[in-house]
Amino acid sequence: MNQILATQNNKKTNKKAGIKGIIMFFAFSIMIFGATLVGEGSYAIYKNIQDKNPSNIPNVTIQRVNDELVVNINHNTEIMKIIYSWDNNEIENVIPVNDYFVEERIKLLGYNSVLNLTVEDINGKQVTYQKQYMLDGVDITKPLINIETSNGSDKMVITATDETAISSLTYYWEGEEEVTIYAETEDQKEIKKEFTLTPGTRTINVIAEDKNGNIQEKEQEIITSTSKPKYGVYKNGNQVTFHIEDEDGIKYILVNLNGETYAADDINRKVVDVGPLTLREGNNILSLEVTNVSGYTESAATEIEYTPE
Repeated sequence: MNQILATQNNKKTNKKAGIKGIIMFFAFSIMIFGATLVGEGSYAIYKNIQDKNPSNIPNVTIQRVNDELVVNINHNTEIMKIIYSWDNNEIENVIPVNDYFVEERIKLLGYNSVLNLTVEDINGKQVTYQKQYMLDGVDITKPLINIETSNGSDKMVITATDETAISSLTYYWEGEEEVTIYAETEDQKEIKKEFTLTPGTRTINVIAEDKNGNIQEKEQEIITSTSKPKYGVYKNGNQVTFHIEDEDGIKYILVNLNGETYAADDINRKVVDVGPLTLREGNNILSLEVTNVSGYTESAATEIEYTPE
């Protein structure tokens, strides 16, 4: 009997040991499976974090300037291209970049609209942005700038106009300080400035701003001369000479006689005689170009017939 009990006890013990082994096996398997799941979960979370990490997302700033958007994009990965469209329009504008920074100007439509902008990097990753622009009743028209001057005159007039209201006119000569003239009334549509010029060549920059912040800029080279070069052509037999005068001073002369050119530079004299040059028998083609010290150029061409006596 004791042997039977002992045998039964041994069977129970072995059974328990077997069950325990099975439980340990499944527990170990579950742990491995769980560890695998945890590993996959960690990878998924890590990947998600990487995608949402601000340092991995292009930095996009958009500023409206008059009737345009100035788009600046920085990225820590090379930008392959940017794509933009308006509203639900299927027509897309694709701009190749191949750089880490891009600045692009996009023309506004002039009415309420939504800009769709996609940035794609060299790895094919795309980030899309949307921005709405409410433009109904908004003034986005730039002011107009007119610079009026004429050679031989020492007067110049700058006029800035706007269809709504002008705010200010700013100008500065190259190498000099800015000067700003403000509108005197709220609904003023024009600002005008008159200048007395000195002979020479200078560059002026003009900026006009209307009351709604729209800005127009203009740069122009101004050639000022109080006089124009004067010249005379004199023929004596087969010889031709030129008499040239300029009150400001003569800087450069170019003569072309039948394809042969004769030039003189840095003359800096008010009266110059050129020649004599020899004419050929028959028809002669002659051209003259004179530039004074103020940068003003006068030119002319003529034909001279020569027949030996």
